Amino acid sequence: MTETIFEKKKTGTEYAVRLLGFLCPLIYFASYLTRKDYSIVMDAVISAEGITEKAAGLVETMGVISYCVGQIVSGILGDRFKPQKLIMCGLSVTVLCNIAMPFAPADLRGAIWFVNGFAQSMLWPPLVRIMASVMDKKKYNTVAANVNAAGITGTIFIYITSSLIWLKLFNSWKYTFFTSALITAAILVCWIFGFSRIDKGIVSGFDNKKKDGETKAKGKLTPKLLLGSGFVFIALAIIAQGALRDGITDWVPTLLRNTFEIPSNYAILYAVAIPILGVISMKLVGFASNKWVKEELNGSIVIFVFAAALCGGLWMIYKNNQYLTVIIAALIVGCMHAVNFFLVCVVPAKFEKYGIVATMSGIINSLTYIGTSVAVAGFPSLIKDGDWGSCIFVWAVISVIGAVLCLAAVKNWKKFKE
Repeated sequence: MTETIFEKKKTGTEYAVRLLGFLCPLIYFASYLTRKDYSIVMDAVISAEGITEKAAGLVETMGVISYCVGQIVSGILGDRFKPQKLIMCGLSVTVLCNIAMPFAPADLRGAIWFVNGFAQSMLWPPLVRIMASVMDKKKYNTVAANVNAAGITGTIFIYITSSLIWLKLFNSWKYTFFTSALITAAILVCWIFGFSRIDKGIVSGFDNKKKDGETKAKGKLTPKLLLGSGFVFIALAIIAQGALRDGITDWVPTLLRNTFEIPSNYAILYAVAIPILGVISMKLVGFASNKWVKEELNGSIVIFVFAAALCGGLWMIYKNNQYLTVIIAALIVGCMHAVNFFLVCVVPAKFEKYGIVATMSGIINSLTYIGTSVAVAGFPSLIKDGDWGSCIFVWAVISVIGAVLCLAAVKNWKKFKE
């Protein structure tokens, strides 16, 4: 019989890398299930309970704020404590929060989702630290791309199960949270059991202990390190990609409904093309980074410029064809997923030698959601009498700015890596 990945305990880095390559994407799949489910069923909650859009949106806002701030906190903790334990804790709390949501009165859901946001923030920085500590560059790129693709797949999964099963057949948004919690609990068991199969000598590599006869550098983040590496420019570019990635994703259904006067449910259904293309883009960029793209900033520059060109094309045709509008918008978001891979996945791994990879990962991911918050709140103000032309023009400008910022960081970043 063929031996499964969990069947027999083995030793060695190769087995640990193979096992983590299976477990890490599962964690991010679970993360998106239990973080995106509320936003997916929010309209159903409003309809079923008669609460206002503002009250329902406040719950989501609480989760985003907590998640953004928690990224930095969990990043610092991830460099000082066992990252696998932080992930276990985060998953456990998010399962409880998702179970509690259907039972909680409306005025308590914001507090529960705030706790959930912080629990979610305990997943990504420790994951990056584990992968950067155990995997070589090629394997890291492949697994990091798979992790992000798994997260987007989780979004697609929870959308389909919610809209086509729980809401359509049972007319209940509550089952969505139970589904997310149940699947995440199963993944938590896999995580705990999987780590028990990894040799303790390998685990010590990311437990701040001696590794191969050497002591890892103690984590210390200094202004000199950030300025000397060109990270300030990279940070601004990360905010730009976050604004475009999530801002466009969130507002495309409204663009379609306003421009073509199609029903809201069809607009949302068309917009599912965006996360689907996001999965494809993550797989492609992971492959390309191992084959052709050796410099993450150069790759980001090219993609930002291409996205700017796509925004220009969208600006010219968005009133004429709803299907072409969706396709181009999905391509722009796909480009931002690719930039996200280079700047949010690859960049923090370069700080592993300083022992601050989790800290940097937390800071970087929080920057992404600063961009998200600004875009989700700010893009609607650019719409004049239902005309999205000015908003799409700003998308193009942000893309160009992202490319310029990456270009400004190239020289210092190259020196930093050397």
